[in-house]
Amino acid sequence: MWILRIGLIAIIGIFIGWLCTKIISQFPKRQHIFHSTKCNNCDTPIKPFQQLPIIGYFLSQGKCSKCGAKLPSFVFVIPIITPLLLILLFVKFHFSLSFFQYSLLIIAGILIFFLDLYHRIIPDLITLSIILVALIFSFFNDLGFWATLRGGAFCAGIFLLIAIIFRLITKREGLGGGDIKLICMIGFSLGFKLTFLTIFLSSVIGMIIYAFSKFRRTMLIPFGSFIVIAMFVSIMTGNR
Repeated sequence: MWILRIGLIAIIGIFIGWLCTKIISQFPKRQHIFHSTKCNNCDTPIKPFQQLPIIGYFLSQGKCSKCGAKLPSFVFVIPIITPLLLILLFVKFHFSLSFFQYSLLIIAGILIFFLDLYHRIIPDLITLSIILVALIFSFFNDLGFWATLRGGAFCAGIFLLIAIIFRLITKREGLGGGDIKLICMIGFSLGFKLTFLTIFLSSVIGMIIYAFSKFRRTMLIPFGSFIVIAMFVSIMTGNR
């Protein structure tokens, strides 16, 4: 039964991962996910067999069939990491309320990670939707409604303070409104303790990357991507 459940999660995860690749590909163009996916280099429609999760990437050798330009690596990566992350959640939480809430949070995190990494976008549609989901779950989970509200409000305030300090030290706009809404989303979902851990971990990761990146003065650092990594680590290692 355990193996069957993991197999089911893996299949669903691969499908969800494929949908995520479609959303990430089409989002900057404001096209729906079932719109024809095109090569970013020559604008040629990607053939249906190339869009198959994981297999299609190997069949096409990761290249456009017309111009030979490389396909984005997330087309291959996301359908692999999505089921893996969901399986890890299942191993820890089983089929519990936490599993389903965190699964939605992780899927949103995957979208935000790659949208911020590739397009420097953290859509309000994702963060605000998960905040609403967290408020609904708060009536049924162990965190509770008021702790959910405190987690979102306090952690957003802390992150806003970090953004101001970062601005004063570096003289650059390192954190934007999207990052603050993202941490607010995590605060509503995880509560103060785990979100504070997420802020700490993401800040450490961000400072290390900023210190060693040779592009730090010319390129915006996708801090939202670091927050997502820290969020997953907090979920898997922390407790409320």
